[in-house]
Amino acid sequence: MQKAVKYLLIGFFAFCVCHTKAQQNLTLFLMHDVPQANYVNPAVSYECNWIVGLPGLSSVHANYNNSAFSISEGLRYDSSVDSSYFNFDNVIDNMNNTEILHSSVYYTPVYVGFRLKENWITFSITEKVTTFNTMPKEAAELLWYGNTPFIGREAAINGTRANGLHFREYALGIARDVSERLSLGVHAKLLFGKGTVYTPKSEGGLTTNANNFGLLVDLDTKIHTSFPIDVELDDEGYVRNVELRDDIDWSEYMMNKRNLGVGFDFGFIYQYDEKTTFSGSLLNLGFIAWGTELNTFVSDGVFEFTGTDSSTDFNSGDYTEEINDSLRHQFLPVPDEGGFTTRLTPELYLGATRTLTNHLNAGAVFYSRIQRNKIMPAFTLSANTYDYRRLNASVSYTAINGDYFNIGAGLGIKMGVFHLHAAADNVLGFLKLENQRNLNLRFGLSIVPRCSEPREKKQRSNKGISAMPCYHSPYKGEKRIKR
Repeated sequence: MQKAVKYLLIGFFAFCVCHTKAQQNLTLFLMHDVPQANYVNPAVSYECNWIVGLPGLSSVHANYNNSAFSISEGLRYDSSVDSSYFNFDNVIDNMNNTEILHSSVYYTPVYVGFRLKENWITFSITEKVTTFNTMPKEAAELLWYGNTPFIGREAAINGTRANGLHFREYALGIARDVSERLSLGVHAKLLFGKGTVYTPKSEGGLTTNANNFGLLVDLDTKIHTSFPIDVELDDEGYVRNVELRDDIDWSEYMMNKRNLGVGFDFGFIYQYDEKTTFSGSLLNLGFIAWGTELNTFVSDGVFEFTGTDSSTDFNSGDYTEEINDSLRHQFLPVPDEGGFTTRLTPELYLGATRTLTNHLNAGAVFYSRIQRNKIMPAFTLSANTYDYRRLNASVSYTAINGDYFNIGAGLGIKMGVFHLHAAADNVLGFLKLENQRNLNLRFGLSIVPRCSEPREKKQRSNKGISAMPCYHSPYKGEKRIKR
């Protein structure tokens, strides 16, 4: 049994770490001269009349967070056999009560921004895949060590969840100055869900009787899916096997428009005084209602397995088969004609900058992702350039997930009609991936059809970052430059 559950635990971590490639954009947030900062603050606009994302390469964003461990923390070398192995004992010893593994991939093939009178209008289409998984320490111990450490007591698995989500987002945004000091922005988003696995809650545990080694499993959980799968049942109606459908029409899957959702982003930029600027945004307020390819599996309460004694070989195939047969009777497929709803993961950014020179400011950003009533904060310090024609840059330091050494960098480069952007919160991490708990990267290429210089030379600002440098600054005393 212990061998089987060890493989299950390895599979869980391997899925979270390897199959979901590296959402926060902490370095990018204060780079207001880079138009793609509008992704994380809808109040940011651009200096030019038009910007069009290069088809197929407008923006790619990948993010990976693991609060439990880095690969190097578990990887060990055995000189006696000249090979490496993964030491889950060390990983579990260093786990907190509940660990989080989160990853996202965002691909934006279509992005357009243009000025309409006093407004900066944006439109984008983004394909989003994200996972969020939680693992309590006792659940990890149970999977890795088996039930031996829990004889006479319960191994709680409250909060164990594995969730995945794939959806397409159509976003329409508007940014506008509402006063000389204040700019506001909003994105309204139409969402189409493609596939999901969603666990609303998980409570219960496994108790091992100290006298007869009987097992009492009390499990209260539900798993929703919206995906083209086949569910095989045994003669008693319990789940025997779940697998992908053989004849999936992937074009129909990608164009499915029946799982409808909505979302909103809000942002602001406020000039407090001549040198100090505050900005912030609240992203991903919304939900998706799922109604196609539905399957729901519900645990069936309590079962007791008493066919063992002190001489039982817990690792034998017969024992494992008996346990598996019993566990299968915990889950029954149930009708889900009404569908279910998943919420987006809200994100909060709060930033401030202080002018240092005519082209440089210092900034700080507080960030938090709010997932399942859990707040996952991060903090960033940065130095940012502004008001340069061809190049804007940023260097940053970030603390996140118990990792206090993340050095980031960002670039916005104008090359004729092309505009390149790239930003990462942990640049050095890409040199040694096995040491990292947090990685993210955003990059893309845009075309600027028209962006001629103003007829009269623009007055350089010494008041901080400029969200819309060619046309106007939201800061007091600078007026819009007509073109």
